[in-house]
Amino acid sequence: MQDHLAVDANEPTLEQVIVETTVRKPRHLRFARHVSNILGPPAISLPFVLLVALYRASNQLSALLYGLITLFFLSIGPLAYIAIGVRTGKLSDMDVSKRSERAGPFLFGISSVVLGWLVLAILQGPRNLQTILIITAVSGVIMMLTTLWWKISIHASSLGGAATMLTVLYGAVMLPLFLLLILVSWSRVVLRRHTIAQVIAGSLVSIALALLILKIRGV
Repeated sequence: MQDHLAVDANEPTLEQVIVETTVRKPRHLRFARHVSNILGPPAISLPFVLLVALYRASNQLSALLYGLITLFFLSIGPLAYIAIGVRTGKLSDMDVSKRSERAGPFLFGISSVVLGWLVLAILQGPRNLQTILIITAVSGVIMMLTTLWWKISIHASSLGGAATMLTVLYGAVMLPLFLLLILVSWSRVVLRRHTIAQVIAGSLVSIALALLILKIRGV
């Protein structure tokens, strides 16, 4: 009898079911959250860097090694910094949603990619991977300065730059990536993380910057 009562006690009451159903987020918001996570800067950095590293690589093993070095300075290090900040309470969330909290992550991220570029330059690593870090460093400075007065979208900026560089390298086959840029921009607006103007600005600044630096470096 006691066991039976214990089982019943663990079952949700009708009131709990009604409350849970009421507060559950609409389906389009849940979908937007998944899109935002899947197409966020840390998630897209892995396929992006690997595709750039393997582009016309004569030695794939060496290319992968340089790709891992690039990933460490581009994504893993900055992501760990943010995770520690969230864990210690210095940052509100992994997206660094509060504009006032973004200076530290920006400074750390820019320092990390500059250090990564120096490491690749010393090791005479692939020029294309060095270009990724240069674009990211310059973009980071622009984003950081803009963030002082306006919350521009980092999600849109990251995917816009990646889609642009991959299209320049691989050609029209990569153009569908810009549909993903539209999708992630939609998700950020729906989640009320950014306005339409902020995602458009993030996209256009990154696309223009990537095209300019790629042209300067002869890619």
